[in-house]
Amino acid sequence: MAEECCRRNFGASIMDTAKRLLEDPTIAPRKVAAERMDICKNCEYFRDKSQVCDHCGCYLPLKTTFANVKCPLDKWGEHNEN
Repeated sequence: MAEECCRRNFGASIMDTAKRLLEDPTIAPRKVAAERMDICKNCEYFRDKSQVCDHCGCYLPLKTTFANVKCPLDKWGEHNEN
């Protein structure tokens, strides 16, 4: 699908998220989003106070909900219903 965001700039990360939503607005099932968020919360790059990944700069409660995204560290991948 789209290129992985993996940017340390918060503004660029937000723009990438918006682009992905326009390309494919599919939302991952709640269970998938929760599993992804649990993985992120146990990652060394997770910042609890801001809920942001220090590696890619993404706001994780939002990023983990989109089906067409993946962790740039390959800790979780895109979700396909197929």
